[in-house]
Amino acid sequence: IGAQLNLYWAEFQIPVWRMGLRSWPLWDALNNFLQDDGVLDDYDIVFLDTPPALGYLTINALAAADILLVPLGASFLEFDSTGRFFDMLYSTFASIEEGENVAQRAAGLPEIKFEWDVVRALITRFDASQQTDMANVIQAYFGDFMNAYRQDVTALVGQAGEQVNGIYEADYRDFNRDTYVRGRETFDRTYAEFKELLIGSWWRDVQMEGAE
Repeated sequence: IGAQLNLYWAEFQIPVWRMGLRSWPLWDALNNFLQDDGVLDDYDIVFLDTPPALGYLTINALAAADILLVPLGASFLEFDSTGRFFDMLYSTFASIEEGENVAQRAAGLPEIKFEWDVVRALITRFDASQQTDMANVIQAYFGDFMNAYRQDVTALVGQAGEQVNGIYEADYRDFNRDTYVRGRETFDRTYAEFKELLIGSWWRDVQMEGAE
């Protein structure tokens, strides 16, 4: 489910709906839809691609997510922006929890708590010849929150995008062989690390269900 400009009207409409129905938990709208509409029954994995802003759409996606992946380039500006994003993420959801749990406690209901199975930052568009030092600084700062693999910059992204295709939809015959091989390799390695996180998350869910 990709971010797109056609969805942006919701940033203005959601507060209007909230004014009309004060009890509506706006941050659960997407999560409830995915469950009620059967989407989660039809697919093993649902990817939510959010805009780079902590608005209502992003809050809904974060509240619905089990795994949070945050891509960033190996530059000081993106490093600083990502750090600020995590600060805002914590304060925003802490504020929601604080406000809602007042009502939950008054009604004798369990308190709500937002959490994710996995949170990772991922360095993308990485140029080892120019960005290794900055990437090492980012890796040291975020520590275990960083993916180990740094996704290399590749011309394949732009060339595939010109044909309105993703990397894995593109026909290899449309590209220079070396460009295609290097581009696929860096995305395959990124996915391999994500797959380990995903399977680990699923396995923990299975163990928790068994314990219950």
